[in-house]
Amino acid sequence: MNKQLVKLSEIAQKSSRMIVGLMSGTSLDGLDIALCECGNDSIKVKEFKTIEYDPKLRARIASIQSKEIVSLREVTVLNTELAHLYGDWVLEALKEWGVNREEVDLIASHGQTIYHHPTEKQTSTLQIVDGDHIALKTGIITISDFRQKHTAAGGQGAPLAALMDERLFRHKTKNRVLLNLGGIANFTWLPSKEICGAVITSDTGPANTLINEVMQKHFGKSYDEGGKVAASGTVHSELLKYLLLEPWFRKAFPKTTGQEDFNLELVENLMEGYQIELSPENLIATLTKLTTKSIERAFDKVIGNEACELYVSGGGVHNQTLMKGLEENLPNAELKDFEELGISADSKEAALMTFLGNALVIGEPFLVNGEEVCLGKLSVPY
Repeated sequence: MNKQLVKLSEIAQKSSRMIVGLMSGTSLDGLDIALCECGNDSIKVKEFKTIEYDPKLRARIASIQSKEIVSLREVTVLNTELAHLYGDWVLEALKEWGVNREEVDLIASHGQTIYHHPTEKQTSTLQIVDGDHIALKTGIITISDFRQKHTAAGGQGAPLAALMDERLFRHKTKNRVLLNLGGIANFTWLPSKEICGAVITSDTGPANTLINEVMQKHFGKSYDEGGKVAASGTVHSELLKYLLLEPWFRKAFPKTTGQEDFNLELVENLMEGYQIELSPENLIATLTKLTTKSIERAFDKVIGNEACELYVSGGGVHNQTLMKGLEENLPNAELKDFEELGISADSKEAALMTFLGNALVIGEPFLVNGEEVCLGKLSVPY
């Protein structure tokens, strides 16, 4: 029998496992690395860091992300190149944290989404960054490609956060919403256990992706630090109205989206078509308002007037203008610090990968479209 599979069996029988989670979202800010201790029903983040993509690498990934016509050579090369880079970064992080490689049981890698195509019949999604290369580079068993089984079972492949949210964070008496502000915004509605209502998870629309694209184009920066640029501008109500009329917003919840639906080309085409001229500051202000307004509409539709605790994670939590807009426009939501749940706002998505990887190894399935499935594919070092 393969020695690595014997080792995997031994790992599965431990009371807890040390897992490195890797996450890079559609906003392309970089790679989140979380070292987590995962029990059968718990996660403790031991260490966390983010390594930013350099501008050249970010541009290369952007050139193949959410585009219908791309260089197949570049897709293939980045699939391997990023895997080797991730492997190096994992080893560097472990050395920085004073953790021996032998102490780590598994790596759980999300990969980099380059295209997401949800349909009613069968959703298709593609994440690059090959797990075999990470496993061989690090010498650590690697689990990757989590979204494929979800779509194979009839799910939309996103958002996956609800799988962890429901199992770890649903409260006995309090309604909760866990909102993630990455490139795309998504939320999980967790009615209290005593209500026994249905858990609902869905994307709401763009969070940071449009803001980041405008910041890169007009300011040479990867994001709006603290929401300062948005705060200096004025919202253009007409452009906001046209953006909110986009067909995706009229789809029923739950739903999923990506840069395939929301990108700078869409915004610039609307501005050209309706002869709207805006300063970059006013455009950033308008796009920030689009994020908060689309979240507000989603809450109205799914949650209604129910009072709830609101926990926000992802890069958008550092955008003070965005957060202020949420606080002002979601009167029934009590904004809480995500760390009260035992995980930091920044590390949540990487921690989610460790949760999914742990579930595969211990054989803890999730219900997707009426079918019990475990997510992820195994790569062994040899």
